[in-house]
Amino acid sequence: MDEELKAIARSLVWWKPPEQVDFHYLVRRVMNMGTPAMVAWVRQHHGEQVMREALATAEPGNFTERSWNYWHVVFGIRPTPPLPRRIVPDSPYVSPEIRRAAARATRPVAEIG
Repeated sequence: MDEELKAIARSLVWWKPPEQVDFHYLVRRVMNMGTPAMVAWVRQHHGEQVMREALATAEPGNFTERSWNYWHVVFGIRPTPPLPRRIVPDSPYVSPEIRRAAARATRPVAEIG
């Protein structure tokens, strides 16, 4: 990992040493929260294909709805697939509050009241 990528990792994944940050996770953080300069640097030094791979392997919580849609438009991936979501298991150990919150999180924003 070169010094510029380490600096980006320290900015966006501050809770881990840069050497412990998964590369595709870091690329997803740049795509979701990075500055335009960070995005340009990753694109220039690692290429669009790496960014496409990071998008294709996204996990729940890696992208906001806005950035998820943005990158699919940028890469011409239509229609945009649903944003990855966490599944809350149907279990007596999961509280009703958590189940309701999970249900709200999986509906389109327009339906949430």
